Amino acid sequence: MTEEKKTKKSIKITEKQDALLRKIANAIAIRGMTAPTIFFLESVQPLNYIASQFMAYVEPFLTFVIPREEYNDIQQILEQRKGIDYFLTILEDEEFKKQQHDKKVKQDIKNIKKMEKVAAEERKKLMEKLKKEKENK
Repeated sequence: MTEEKKTKKSIKITEKQDALLRKIANAIAIRGMTAPTIFFLESVQPLNYIASQFMAYVEPFLTFVIPREEYNDIQQILEQRKGIDYFLTILEDEEFKKQQHDKKVKQDIKNIKKMEKVAAEERKKLMEKLKKEKENK
């Protein structure tokens, strides 16, 4: 039991880095790319430290596209053994939120269609009533 605690290192993530990971995970979830991303990250997880070192090598080229601060934050997260696991947890959480949101939107659409149907029926009844009143005059 004590060996497990020693081998399991806790990940050091700042609030800013956590917010960045959530922003990236949200963008992935919105685009419907969660499953391929999880598959890819799970397959390259043993290489996370090498990836962080490669990022240090290509930093001068990629920081034209990605802000340097965010780039360095991602690199620092990848240097940690549990960095990808942490991101996968966030990604799964964002995907769950997206699914809940989509489910709510679908339910709202169903409710709107029901209300439109009821409104059309009420309008039809009202038109018939007005027509009868006009005929009676």
